[in-house]
Amino acid sequence: MSFQLVGPYVEAFAQRNPGSTAFMERGSDHRIQRVFVCPSFANDVLMCVRPVISIDGAHMRSEWKGTLYLATVKSAEDELYPVAFAITVDGEDFQGWLWFLQHLKASAPNLIAEHFRRECSYKLFTFIKQSWQEIASTVTALSHTTSLPEKRALLTQLQQKSPGAYKYVTDIDANRWMDSAWLEDEKLPPRYGFRNSNISESANNMVGDARNGNWLDAIDCILIKMSLRITKSQSKYEGKDGVVGSILGLATERWEKCVGCRVYASGNDGETYSLYQKLGGELEEESLLKVRPVDCVCDCGKWQAIGVPCVHGMAYFRHQMKWRLEDVLDQAVDEYYKYRTQRDRRNFVPVWRHLLEPDMMTLPPDGAARRMPGRPKTVRLRKNSRYAHEPEKLPTICSRCHQPGHNVRTCVRREAVKKRNVGNGTATTTHSVL
Repeated sequence: MSFQLVGPYVEAFAQRNPGSTAFMERGSDHRIQRVFVCPSFANDVLMCVRPVISIDGAHMRSEWKGTLYLATVKSAEDELYPVAFAITVDGEDFQGWLWFLQHLKASAPNLIAEHFRRECSYKLFTFIKQSWQEIASTVTALSHTTSLPEKRALLTQLQQKSPGAYKYVTDIDANRWMDSAWLEDEKLPPRYGFRNSNISESANNMVGDARNGNWLDAIDCILIKMSLRITKSQSKYEGKDGVVGSILGLATERWEKCVGCRVYASGNDGETYSLYQKLGGELEEESLLKVRPVDCVCDCGKWQAIGVPCVHGMAYFRHQMKWRLEDVLDQAVDEYYKYRTQRDRRNFVPVWRHLLEPDMMTLPPDGAARRMPGRPKTVRLRKNSRYAHEPEKLPTICSRCHQPGHNVRTCVRREAVKKRNVGNGTATTTHSVL
């Protein structure tokens, strides 16, 4: 019955929220195949959050199986917002991803909008899908560094640790994941501090309950969570102005650090400046960097990384332009970090399930006969199996009765079995209760 309500549910959602994309696909045998949902407000939300979108797929845990595809963005205050999702009978494969991304692109055209910065020749949004698992510390350092010498040293270190991992990362374009790529291609858009797929992992955890039930419950659960998040954020940001708290603290810290910098005009374009910054230490070394404020670009790469002026950018505004910190926050910090941008979100009208009529046609997917991809579960060999016949010799100590050979969970069960056996007039042994 629940699958016969999926079609009427998504149809009612699309009618109640004009501009939304919500539909269901059935096979020739009337079994449900795919469901896609992207609320109409999602396209507007994309212009209010940091322009990085994380996409991921996760297996449904119910008896009907299936794959949940989820596209998630993150606000300036690190709040997660799923903007589109789909459930399919297919595994997480090429065809499934192609189908999901094609409908995502058609439903949210802002994903392929041109970047608003003149120096960026790429699209506005950056997509994150790949996360690193092996040689994590070296790869993470490679993604973070903005120093070319350090990049070369880390690559040498990675090659010595794992030639396979070295070949894998060097085959990937640097501008897809390395912060040092800004030193070679100034037209790259900011990634706003996102370098891995932690957004998707957090989003999967947020909608974890939706993966346990049938498809109708999953759709309803995700939409309710999306609506509640928007409602809470609207009330949270009401009456606030300026930049969000976390960015205010970062900008203030950089403003204070730029006091010792010296700024000189360089070049004939009137847009490039050289900055000297003392590094400290016994020799009081100085570093020379170039900054181009009109394009929000600095050699250190930190301005490009998150869209907030770095220490050298702050030095330009403070010493060259004679700005106040308030002027920098208002004119030089990306709009994604402003409270007024965070408030600019619409919500959607929910669907009341009890008012729906089943279509008397849709059948559940034939998922019971299909094993989902991935490593199958195995039976663990317990380390304590050698104590099976002598449990009292187990090193485990119960925190409830402080006796060896069991834990709290089995302690309660021991007492229950003992009482039952005493009531039946039978003897109890250690082996019987285990």
